[in-house]
Amino acid sequence: MPSITGWTRLEPRPRSADFALTLQARVRDPLWMLARQWQVGEFQGEDAGSPIATRLEMDVAPVNRYRPGSAEGISQPYDPRQIPLEALVERETVRSVEVIDLRFAAEAGLYFLRLLKAHNLDERYRTDYVAQYPLSDITELGAGLDVGSRRFLAVMRGRAPDGAALEADLRPALEAEPPTLPDEPAIDSIDAPAVLLAAREWLAWWDSFFFEPEMGQIAQRTAWVPERLEYQFSVSASEGEGELVLAAREYYEGTLDWYSFDVQRGTSLGGEPGPGVAQTLVQAVMPTGVDFDGMPSPRWWEFEDGRVDFGRVDAAPDDLARLLLLEFALVYGNDWLMIPVRLDVGSLCRVRSLVVTDTFGERVEVPASAQPADPTAAWGLFYLAELGRSLTQRIAPQEQVFFLAPSLATSVESPPVEDVLFIRDEMANLAWAIERKVQGPMERPIDRFEAYQEKQRQRETPEAPPAEGAVVAYHLATTVPDHWIPLVPVHVGTGQRAIALQRGAMLDPETGEAILAQGRILTPNQRLILEDEEVPRVGAQVTRSFQHARWTDGTSLLWAGRRKRAGRGEGSSGLHFDTI
Repeated sequence: MPSITGWTRLEPRPRSADFALTLQARVRDPLWMLARQWQVGEFQGEDAGSPIATRLEMDVAPVNRYRPGSAEGISQPYDPRQIPLEALVERETVRSVEVIDLRFAAEAGLYFLRLLKAHNLDERYRTDYVAQYPLSDITELGAGLDVGSRRFLAVMRGRAPDGAALEADLRPALEAEPPTLPDEPAIDSIDAPAVLLAAREWLAWWDSFFFEPEMGQIAQRTAWVPERLEYQFSVSASEGEGELVLAAREYYEGTLDWYSFDVQRGTSLGGEPGPGVAQTLVQAVMPTGVDFDGMPSPRWWEFEDGRVDFGRVDAAPDDLARLLLLEFALVYGNDWLMIPVRLDVGSLCRVRSLVVTDTFGERVEVPASAQPADPTAAWGLFYLAELGRSLTQRIAPQEQVFFLAPSLATSVESPPVEDVLFIRDEMANLAWAIERKVQGPMERPIDRFEAYQEKQRQRETPEAPPAEGAVVAYHLATTVPDHWIPLVPVHVGTGQRAIALQRGAMLDPETGEAILAQGRILTPNQRLILEDEEVPRVGAQVTRSFQHARWTDGTSLLWAGRRKRAGRGEGSSGLHFDTI
């Protein structure tokens, strides 16, 4: 049946466009307001004053020793004001005899010619140096040279000397007493001082271009652990009563901070304790309130920052992290104070005492947050854990140490020049190291999959029609792309009961020779055994790239470092045995 629906709409109409009375927030009944304050207990406050001054006393000691690798390594002096810790740990040899770097060799040779030109000697000796130190010929580098490197050699050969060969001859001659020049090319006696000066400038530029280990000490100064695919190192600081050692056992992210280190008791890096190494700092400052976006505003009619809406945070009853965040932001947000502390990078700090003076003149000593009698004293924010200490053991106040790591705020990272993916292959009962990219002769990455595809296209021949009565072909195993390097399980350890992964090699189906790895990550020149847990089900990805950064004193550093990330899961190589 038909129905009639009606409603009434109420709309407010302001009589004036002036909002002054509204913004004044006038109180019409102050007695009612006072009664409400008495009812909710606002008049039962404590006589608590506001902090106006603090006195902080702490012991500070800088780290002064560094040891790469495991406990068997050799330590060396370290000054955190000169070198960031990431560059010192990650650096590796970039220029070596085994690695052919055509691009840098040509650029270094051109820079030497520019130095000769600055001394007005370019026209006289350019041809002689180019002829004496020619770039490598295409035939000398083998048929495996990529197209880009071949084009680069075709353009630069005969125009620039080989900087690597030039450095090999200039260094022993300039380090002799007295410094001399190589016999070839022949230099006139009148021009010898100018050429010698240019050679010194060029060799200093050569040494400062890359930040890499000193020659002759490479094996002792590497922190990369191949069997773990990560960096391991230790630093120490000398204190009045001894030496405190901090160990970083699993560093592979590319960024160091306090949480990368653990306190290692009972060991030493060779630092000498002394009263002058550690110092006691005392500072008296005024505390300031902690401020963050969206916090409740203490002033009347002042709106909070609308970009942060804590009311829209969806937290379940068991979501403790979000609930703690909301409680801090909405309830205790204005109860936290901050004290600025100025420390040098690379400092270990122990807080002795913190005394707070309030507006009533009372002095209160604030104890440490973690006390031995406190059941939560086994953990503390910014406190360093101790190797060998269980989670239930308490942290004594004198053992609570804060480490301001000498780490970089930011750095410029190149695209990876080497990329290796570690995966599990359950069908073949193997693990694989897939070399997706390797560094080529021109410092640029070479895609090994594309190189394999190109090699396969060159090998392809038209198939002949099967003859009558052809014999069935039997294959012991199918072929695998040459950039897939097998990791074979082997028995290691005491009693040969533990399982590890040893780098193996596949055979070339045409030549019968072993296919070796080409990149540095898989260490083709030495044996490589990985711990079995380093290749999990999800896999692992290890990359190698160049890093550039500036330190606090303006020093420019360029080095090569490695990163490890999670992989992409399991994979299949297509390897099958006993096929027809």
